[in-house]
Amino acid sequence: MKKIAAAFAALAIFAGSTVVHAGVVVTEQEVIDQGNGQPVTRNRTVMIQGNKQKMVTDRAQVVTDLDNGKMYLLNPEKKQYVEMPFPPQGPMAQMMAQRMSTLSFKKTGGPSKTISGYSCEQYSGAGAMMGNQYSVNGCFSTKAPGARDFDAFQKTMAAKVKGTPMAMQGEVPDGVPMQLDSTTKITNFSMPGMSPEQSAKLKAMLANRPPVVSKTTVMQIASKDLPADTFTVPAGFTKQEMPSGPMGGGMGAHMSGGGMSGNMGSHMGTGAPAPAPSQKIPE
Repeated sequence: MKKIAAAFAALAIFAGSTVVHAGVVVTEQEVIDQGNGQPVTRNRTVMIQGNKQKMVTDRAQVVTDLDNGKMYLLNPEKKQYVEMPFPPQGPMAQMMAQRMSTLSFKKTGGPSKTISGYSCEQYSGAGAMMGNQYSVNGCFSTKAPGARDFDAFQKTMAAKVKGTPMAMQGEVPDGVPMQLDSTTKITNFSMPGMSPEQSAKLKAMLANRPPVVSKTTVMQIASKDLPADTFTVPAGFTKQEMPSGPMGGGMGAHMSGGGMSGNMGSHMGTGAPAPAPSQKIPE
């Protein structure tokens, strides 16, 4: 009996440690219509284990290591990477802070839905980003695999950025956002060097432009142990300095694509984007 009890105790310890160190892999699909009737589909995979996250998009990869206070922007095509402190500092922090939003969700009271096989509760929210107003309808699941690990990372990230310009205001539901539908009316957009006349013309154009509509859906979600090298810079990658200039020479665009999904941490990575209008600047 003592041996059996010891075996069960060892099994319980092993099972407990497995849960603590388990990771979660979320595969999402985002469809964005910027108001031109030509929707664009983007795929994104978010991997979380402990205090580390890796986001893989069609264009780039972003690794966030909260334990070491580092963020890595990877370019697999060129085998290059940029290392940044987390929370970001300097111009990158200012750029990312502009894309943080005030967003508060409330439970709609509507019936639960099933997304990709998992039950989720419906919430609605509204907020502002870069001077543009948007609304969000989301379905959050605490039943999906890895939901606790997902939540734990979000809360740790929120604690890391507390007191910085990147701190998000508002309440976010517990669980994984299995689906997020957002509508953004872009009325505020500017670029360095724009004249007052150009700004006025652009504002008039935006006033008549349909809203940006985004729909993000979790296609697959799984809880599994991830190798440690998932969250490290691959061998053979060359370190680069952060490019200077607006948006970090394009690096900032990759970041705002979901690195701080927002964050809501990863949530805003799947959240309500406020992309620039795909129009020429008026002469």
